Amino acid sequence: MKPGQIPVLPAVLHGLEVAVEVAESSDIPGLLDEVTSRGGHAAVLLRGFPPDALLPNLARAPTIVLDVSTSTLPLEALVFELRTRLTLLRASARGPVRLVVEPPEALAAALLDRPSAGYWDALVVPDAGRAASSWLRGGSLESAGRVLDLTRTAKADRWLVQLPDDAGMARRVMGDLSSAAQLLGPGLVVGDAGVTRVSCNGRLGDVYLNPNTLDRVALLRSCPEGAPVTIEPPSRAERVQLGSGDALVRFTDAASDRFAIDTSVAARRRLTVEEIVARHQAAAVRQAASVRTLVSRGTLTITFEAPGFPAPVTVSSETTIFKEATRTDLEQREIRVNGIAFRSQGIPRLPIIEPERVSAPPLAITLGDKYRYRLVGDEPISGVRSYVVAFEPLSGGEPLFRGRAWISAEDFGIVRVEASETGLRGPVVSSEQVDEFTRTGEGAWVLARSDVRQLYQGAAYRTPIRRVLALPTHDVNAPDFDLRRQAAYASEHTILRDTSEGYRYLEGETRRAASAGMSSSPAARSATGTASRVRTLAFGVIVDPNITRPLPFAGLSYLDFNLFGTGAQLNGFFGGTYGQMAFSVPSLRGSRWQLAARAFGIASSYNDRDFEAGREQYDRNVRQRPAFASVWLLRPLTPRLSFRAGYDLDYTHFARSDVTASDFAAPADQIAHGVRVGLEGQRAGWDGTVWWSGMRRSGWRPWGWSESGEYRLSQHDFQRYGGSIARSVIFSPMLLGRGEVTLTGGHDLDRFSQYSFGTFDNRLHGYPSALIRYDRGATLRSSLAWSPGRLFRLDGFADAAFVRDTGFARGVSRFAGIGAAIEAPAPFGTLVAAEWGYGFQGINSDGRRGTHVVRVTGYKVF
Repeated sequence: MKPGQIPVLPAVLHGLEVAVEVAESSDIPGLLDEVTSRGGHAAVLLRGFPPDALLPNLARAPTIVLDVSTSTLPLEALVFELRTRLTLLRASARGPVRLVVEPPEALAAALLDRPSAGYWDALVVPDAGRAASSWLRGGSLESAGRVLDLTRTAKADRWLVQLPDDAGMARRVMGDLSSAAQLLGPGLVVGDAGVTRVSCNGRLGDVYLNPNTLDRVALLRSCPEGAPVTIEPPSRAERVQLGSGDALVRFTDAASDRFAIDTSVAARRRLTVEEIVARHQAAAVRQAASVRTLVSRGTLTITFEAPGFPAPVTVSSETTIFKEATRTDLEQREIRVNGIAFRSQGIPRLPIIEPERVSAPPLAITLGDKYRYRLVGDEPISGVRSYVVAFEPLSGGEPLFRGRAWISAEDFGIVRVEASETGLRGPVVSSEQVDEFTRTGEGAWVLARSDVRQLYQGAAYRTPIRRVLALPTHDVNAPDFDLRRQAAYASEHTILRDTSEGYRYLEGETRRAASAGMSSSPAARSATGTASRVRTLAFGVIVDPNITRPLPFAGLSYLDFNLFGTGAQLNGFFGGTYGQMAFSVPSLRGSRWQLAARAFGIASSYNDRDFEAGREQYDRNVRQRPAFASVWLLRPLTPRLSFRAGYDLDYTHFARSDVTASDFAAPADQIAHGVRVGLEGQRAGWDGTVWWSGMRRSGWRPWGWSESGEYRLSQHDFQRYGGSIARSVIFSPMLLGRGEVTLTGGHDLDRFSQYSFGTFDNRLHGYPSALIRYDRGATLRSSLAWSPGRLFRLDGFADAAFVRDTGFARGVSRFAGIGAAIEAPAPFGTLVAAEWGYGFQGINSDGRRGTHVVRVTGYKVF
């Protein structure tokens, strides 16, 4: 009914549901109170989508009918608009609200099949055959008798009928309905015709049965007041005369051998996953309206592996997050690298490594369906009973998430999310995260802890990255929010801004504008960028018992994360007689395939030593100078698993040493090439890889002594394979642990194709380079890094190897080593690491067991 028809309402409505058509200028609270005061159930009817200004006036409406039957929007756009507006309506409601939609008739059937049904509680549809859980449109209501006629034609939850425009007719119909409501109880069914006959003026009426009370109600048409009513068999009756000239008669069956038992099973209806998602979105909108600003404080810890560092690199900071509707900024203070505080000017020389931003987050309203949702069950988490909703992308063509969300059953806030990103095309080939939320005293759900684990495929190296953000303190709607944020802008602290392209450092003119409070200026809304080039000077000395004198080394490394603005990466290192170059293209022509290559060479030769029963055989030593090149393709198969396939080329120049026996034939220069395939992945913080390599030698000829049998023709071709699994644990920003297990093996491996432990790669603490050479075995490595203060970090190591080295024994030999390191700052912003290792089974040049290896390294990043 229209607002102007309110006077036609009778004094008492007897629980009738009345939908009042309203406009933006209507006194909606007054209209609702008017209907409620007369004993009716108030509802609101809106023509079209409600404007934002109307939402506060609808907060008290228990039922809202949204009539968009005249909309010309296509299906996807209509669904998006309905989701948005219904979410806003539910979010602005002060209590439970029932939302009803009347769509265009041509789209009604399609909407019934959509997963968006959770956004509305009922549809007004014209198809009675599909309206078991919907409302039906019943046209204009000329008389109360038409109500019973409609219920006989089809079954529906509700019938939506329109009052006549004529005020007198409308008043009569409403009066009749109010009077009839006293006799028409819920659940009436068509009565047993022939058993009970009710007539008026000789015309039989329609009889309805109340199965709960066994009362019967008869509708007698054209039965004016005073006309006699006949009931067969006779029974006491109650009559209500309608203004339309019809009459309603309620009577009780006179038979005494009948009784009714009302048996029912009542249970709370289980929400569908669509309804849970829709109510969560409404809760999110409601929270966004109440939480205007948020200041969260805690710590951010990032750990990754870098070549040359004794233990995983840790970057930690005290972090404050300033969040409002338009932007989110992160203030980082007390930035420490490996627990050591560094002061730097401008943008930190730390690249921001993160995967592509997802095109649409889960549980959000999007134009078109991006995710498929599934209700897994409900379970308590952190003391909160929660619905567990699984989500996965409907297509794999864009970066999206797959995982689970825990949604509070009490207020539909988000409690926990576990997700992995799909469709990655960049150097981050795997990214999974666990976000935990807490409820503040104001009732808002805010992020308490975020644990992100990623696998990064860079030029020449692969490293797992872990980020742990812990936020124990939150200030909601702080009155000094702007002052605190401007103070952060004006400080020397590092500021990061969350943009649509990812996090960016806030510096220069942008930061000065923000510091001055010019939040509306274009500069204040932008961000500077990221550190895309890193140059590192590495230098030091190695003290090795198998090297005559301490060996100094120095080198310059250059790493470009965005070569010529193409997104490609370049990594180069030059250290006097040693050089290395690598590049990678994270996405070939926008696909998920990556191309990478690496090459290195050594200009100087060194001894390849041979052992027998742990003693060096000097007359078998060979001088060698190796070089290596490889190219490979990599493609993520799943959010956690990647496939790698490549081509390897090894070249080694061999020559006799000064002490080699005259009759010992030096090997020919070795050219070995072949394929290498592998699988790499991570899950729940574990990083693992398995690989296989098949190589063929070109021009390989007999070497050594012919009678020794060291050379075998079958070793022209050889295979190597292996696997590893590792995990880093962040106990706190000051304490980090890491463990790794590696298994390796091969076929037809000889002295020059076997594995060995080295000073930089495949390290075994305490053992000199190339002391141990093996064809199969297992290696266990562990490290613990502790930062007790601002000036140094202490590292501890414990390693063990179980390998078959025929130079020591026929079977499997055990080698154990321990080590320690101290890292501290030096002048000119240099980090110095002094590392010591002791190998229990190591053999010194004089034959004594127990080897000490010392390495001192300095790093300067600029």
